[in-house]
Amino acid sequence: MKRNILTIAATLACVCCFAQAAGPGKMEEVIFLPGDEDFINPERGFVSNMYSDENKLDMNTLEMLKANRESMVWRQFNIDDFKDRDLSPKFLESVRRDFDLIRKAGMKVIPRFAYCNSIGDDDASLDMVLRHIDQLSGILKDNADIIATMNCGFIGAWGEMHSSTHGLDKPDSMKIIIDALLDILPPERTVQVRYPTCKAEIFGGRTEPITLEEAFSGKPYARVAHHNDCFLASPTDVGTYRTDIAREKAFLNVETLYTPMGGETCNPRKNYPVTYDKTIGEMEMMHWSYLNSRYSLKIMDQWREDGYYDEVSKRLGYRLELVYGRYQTESAPGAAFNLTLSLTNTGFASPYNPRMVELVIKGKQTGEKYKVILPQDPRFWFPDTEIEFSYAIGLPEDIACDEYEVYLNLPDPMERLYDRPEYSIRLANSGVVFTPEGYNDLGISFRVTDKPAPAHNTFLKFKKI
Repeated sequence: MKRNILTIAATLACVCCFAQAAGPGKMEEVIFLPGDEDFINPERGFVSNMYSDENKLDMNTLEMLKANRESMVWRQFNIDDFKDRDLSPKFLESVRRDFDLIRKAGMKVIPRFAYCNSIGDDDASLDMVLRHIDQLSGILKDNADIIATMNCGFIGAWGEMHSSTHGLDKPDSMKIIIDALLDILPPERTVQVRYPTCKAEIFGGRTEPITLEEAFSGKPYARVAHHNDCFLASPTDVGTYRTDIAREKAFLNVETLYTPMGGETCNPRKNYPVTYDKTIGEMEMMHWSYLNSRYSLKIMDQWREDGYYDEVSKRLGYRLELVYGRYQTESAPGAAFNLTLSLTNTGFASPYNPRMVELVIKGKQTGEKYKVILPQDPRFWFPDTEIEFSYAIGLPEDIACDEYEVYLNLPDPMERLYDRPEYSIRLANSGVVFTPEGYNDLGISFRVTDKPAPAHNTFLKFKKI
């Protein structure tokens, strides 16, 4: 279909439009330009690993982290004072306070609980761990909406699931602890283990990764994710890969399509080289979503010196960019509005928690807003994949004749977060404005007129908000 090229810089500063002659049912095509800005987005990016006995949280600290484009806190709760007794009411209140502050700041949390911070120090007995998990269950349930993912923790030094003095790093004990955490968290949330081989040990020797059919099913196997706390430090990442490096990396390559991958780097052993190809290649392969910004600073400085720190920062997790859109320029009450959107994900990973996709329209004169929930799941918007969707969406019969601006909204579906813009995804396009409501303004509009048009029966219909 031949199109005439139109330049409309006044209305779409950074967007090029290709259009047919206007009229009822006519379509316009818009090409969106990628942006280069590094900005904060929920459940991804650099995070700060903050220890509860060293870093007290307050709003000033959290706002500072947000100003540094960090949307999550990796919170390590040290419980070394409770190896042989119940968690105290004072401690439990401090945990709840931290969650309350993180929620107030519009952030999320990756919690971990640990009994010791040195190899050889005691952790706790399995019975005591289960008692502590039970004590924490109410806080974790109440705040599950702001838990991005949870480290298994509890086991061994730093809660890293090694060197346990009570045998907690044995398969049977690991499984009991992980099952207890999975039972507390809702089915859409994950628990991360420290080593790829842990999953086989926990799940009866299974070495096959999560399948597409299992992904996000809520089944236990699909809810166990991974973290690496010595990324890039040696050929095995200091023991992260235990038996067969190539096989374990291939396993993670599939697993992390559907689960969050995060952790931290370590100081390289024996001057192990850190290169662009290895860093970016491994992050692409293992679909990294978050990384500790505080360790190892030696590697962070190396990335800056070599000029690709900014690339890592922008690509951690998802980075969603619109490519093009086609949309109907005119419709009528009770008729349909037709829209096609194409986007790509240039990040290392996909969104890993549920995410809504809404189209919102707003009348320029009346200010009335309508929305429709599109049957899309951003968890399947994989990196380096172009996603296209087209819908005919019914307009209300009583919608006012007006010109309607079009927005894409990607909110968190959890009730207490849905209306908070800090928890909505911003698109990485130049010229697509992220509004105070958390909408992505597509810079396009269509007109509803009183010209006759056929009624349209569709399962997708705009509803007034």
